[in-house]
Amino acid sequence: MKAQYGSSLILVLILSASVAATALEPDSFSVDYEFTAVEAGGQWTIEDTLLREVPGEPLMPYRPAQILLPQGSTVTDITIISSEPVIQVGYEIPWGQVPATFTDAESSQMVEKKAEVYDLDEWYLDRLYEFVSVESFRGYDILYLNLFPVDYRPRSGTVKFYEKLTVVVHISEGVPNNMCRNGDEDRAAIAGMVDNMINLETYDEVTDQCAPYLPGGPYEYVIITNDTLEPTFQQLANHKAPYVNGAKVVTLNWIYNTFTGADNQEKIRKFVRAAYFSWNTTYCLLGGDVFVVPYRGFYVKVDQYEDCDMAADMYYGCLDGTFNADGDCRWAEPEDGVDWLEEVFVGRAPVWSVSEAQNFVSKCIAYEQADRQKTIQFHTSYLKTGNIPESRTIAWDCYQWVPPDYTKKELFEADGKVTKALWRSAWNGSYGGSPAYPPLILQHAGHGSTRGYYINFEVGGTENWGNLDVLSLTNDNFWPLHTSIACLSGQIEVNDCLAEAYVKDDCGAIACFMNDNYGWFSTLDASMYSGEFLENQFRALFSDGKEHLGELLNQSKSYLICSAMSNSVYRWCYYEINLIGDPEIPLLTTRTQPPGDSLSIVNPPNHTMVYGTCRIAARVTGEAIDTAEFWVNGILKYTDTAYPYKYSWNTMTYPEDEDATIIVKGFDGSTLIDSDSVNVTVNNVFIFIASPSEEEVVSGTVTVNTEARGIDKVKFYIDGTYKHVDYTSPFQYVWDTTQWDNGSHTVLVEGYESGQFIGQHEITCIVENNGPCLGTVLISVLILL
Repeated sequence: MKAQYGSSLILVLILSASVAATALEPDSFSVDYEFTAVEAGGQWTIEDTLLREVPGEPLMPYRPAQILLPQGSTVTDITIISSEPVIQVGYEIPWGQVPATFTDAESSQMVEKKAEVYDLDEWYLDRLYEFVSVESFRGYDILYLNLFPVDYRPRSGTVKFYEKLTVVVHISEGVPNNMCRNGDEDRAAIAGMVDNMINLETYDEVTDQCAPYLPGGPYEYVIITNDTLEPTFQQLANHKAPYVNGAKVVTLNWIYNTFTGADNQEKIRKFVRAAYFSWNTTYCLLGGDVFVVPYRGFYVKVDQYEDCDMAADMYYGCLDGTFNADGDCRWAEPEDGVDWLEEVFVGRAPVWSVSEAQNFVSKCIAYEQADRQKTIQFHTSYLKTGNIPESRTIAWDCYQWVPPDYTKKELFEADGKVTKALWRSAWNGSYGGSPAYPPLILQHAGHGSTRGYYINFEVGGTENWGNLDVLSLTNDNFWPLHTSIACLSGQIEVNDCLAEAYVKDDCGAIACFMNDNYGWFSTLDASMYSGEFLENQFRALFSDGKEHLGELLNQSKSYLICSAMSNSVYRWCYYEINLIGDPEIPLLTTRTQPPGDSLSIVNPPNHTMVYGTCRIAARVTGEAIDTAEFWVNGILKYTDTAYPYKYSWNTMTYPEDEDATIIVKGFDGSTLIDSDSVNVTVNNVFIFIASPSEEEVVSGTVTVNTEARGIDKVKFYIDGTYKHVDYTSPFQYVWDTTQWDNGSHTVLVEGYESGQFIGQHEITCIVENNGPCLGTVLISVLILL
């Protein structure tokens, strides 16, 4: 489990519990979740959780669970195995407040606790989980749940805390998702989105045979624009071609004349879906503002706040469903079958004219070849008079994800008035000392409007920064990624919002993550809601390594899918954040020279664990490379002379937890052209039946012998029927063969580690019980650690 969030819970817990061992049925698998309470500043935090906030009711921590299902399976039931709860009495858990928009922050009021709730003499939640949905990403099916490690009996102040919850998912056979390409890039992308990876091995390619076929390709990177701007954007496609697996510009006229749909937006989305299947497209740049490439407006409502036309470019990248299942005039309502994850990562170039497009293209090319500084500029202004709640928590929550070798510069209103001069110096890097170079990321927190936002709210008077002020920036040698939680500053359906001004200017930003409508916070915690999406952008970049801007935004949202599907405030925030910029741009990597003929390893990712048979895959650009050599720890393992270059590496002969270096070398004949390397850790666990042997004759009582490594649970099956589970080494099952007919029978063992399926081994035995008893054959399990 990767760290997600922390939530504050004011209570004292004594942490001690044991985990109950429960046998699983054959058509099920399990995933373990552990919870830790940590004291900080007199408060207890349940690590890796969010807070369920209902006004006037207890704030309850929950953890979103994102569980990869086996391919073609249907969930029939969910059960939870819990540790023994820790129970303590005499505590009052604080209550939730009404979520507030930044626009209405000053008028927001604190609410009192609900007496009828705090007088309850029963468990407030009375459940351990909440089913949210089953969604998919590129054909990989993901089960989403909310897990509740804490429950509360308000009248007596009794708190019940579980240190461990095991989710047991019961499944039956279903229909495989037809969006599954199962390519190496897709397998690497799903890795950071789910809590369990073992089920990935059940997936094979299953694509939609009815999807329109597009000739040519592959084109990993596609630009959609009009006829006027097509020659200009072709320059960007030409620049990208050496770095991606094909790049192409497609005109809107061709799309409109080729595809059918109720409107142009639907035609564009159908094209993107066809490109996903036919061309293996991963990135799509919408080459024009909303007057060139139309936007799809989503519907969302939070209490009295309603937006019937929220611009959401995720519509073009999320390719499951229609976003309008009920066929009315409102798109992306809760009942419309919303698709939350982008199969194709989408960004927008906010340009109208050839000159604007040329500036955007030139800026992107120069950015990719520019040096980066390991500097991040953080900013916060007050949200309410007196800085209550504390606005700096919005920045502070991001710090945990920033690597220690990065410089964090702070420009906080709490430390003094933020003037326009200081804001300009933050952009060019002269603020805050060395290094005096524009930051990699510039983060803003404060109030906003369509064409401006506050950089200072109260101390020394308000200071508003708008579109015209952007023209005064001087950072013409590097352009930060700019991210803000301000209201409306990314409202792309209005001509030239602030985000567009930053990206179109010669200086300013290379790209923006900004809100199309209101930003949100809690009067208890300024960093809730919009601030959580901001924090997750840093997590996606630095923890999960998603440096390409489109994938970074998609990944940052994915952590909050459970929240968005069950809470309208999170849904609002999820919809409104768009990428104004190129989705393929790498944030961390400098492309100093066009690579020409190059080779890169696409699987496994760097610094990951591998086990069993590890598929090593390399991608090449150019025409020269015709041979690939695969090396492991300095030993040549395989030579491949046919593209795509792959090697199935058997890691079972390597010691547990051994580090290994994989190098792939690309040759033109005998001439080395390029190479790439990754470092991985071998984490092998395995199980197999040692005796009886295949086709051995058995009779009477049989106890069978297995060898395993890294296993803590073994399940036994005879002829596919579940018979026994053992949690203690040596793992044994006594089989009375006299209860079975003479003839061939299968013996199957399944190994599990921490609740996750690891592997299995099956043999066939011949039962013969007509003659005298042949004695006892020992089947035990030897664990090799």
